Amino acid sequence: MTTTEQEPLATTTDPEWQGILDPGEVIQWQGRPVDLFRIEFRSPFEPLFFTFFTGFSLFWMWGASRAGGVFWMFGLLFFFIGSYGLVGQHFWKRRERARTFYTLTDRRAFIATEGLRGRSLKSYPIAATTVIELADGQPGSVFFASETVKDSDGDATTTRVGFELVADCRSVYARIREIQGRP
Repeated sequence: MTTTEQEPLATTTDPEWQGILDPGEVIQWQGRPVDLFRIEFRSPFEPLFFTFFTGFSLFWMWGASRAGGVFWMFGLLFFFIGSYGLVGQHFWKRRERARTFYTLTDRRAFIATEGLRGRSLKSYPIAATTVIELADGQPGSVFFASETVKDSDGDATTTRVGFELVADCRSVYARIREIQGRP
């Protein structure tokens, strides 16, 4: 069977997809991120900052404990923040990936997550004009959208959206390209 003749994984008649898929929409691929621990900092300065932050809080707690009393415990807050930024965030990202599911239909890409705030399902259209980016590797990623989020100061951060850390990223990329080529 060629790639274009593959059996669909699910259709609109499957109960779990009723009300989500459009009439005639067919699931082409489903997957999840590879379960692995990765150290992922946003910039090369981030580990340096958190190392300094954590180290300074330890130094401060040591100095405050020499004065006696429990004032040294105030530094625990800063120690935990620094430790989370240095190590804990990577475990949290792995936890989030373990609760993420990907689905590609002949029209859209779905990213489902199950987190502390409940379940979420986001859909992204795949059109002929959609820019697709392959980040090749083992595992690799296929990006097909971006989202911009503004913080309380009004500063905007744009992140790429896609099927991240999938084992068969090249075949997923090829399927999306195939979907783009359909009328």
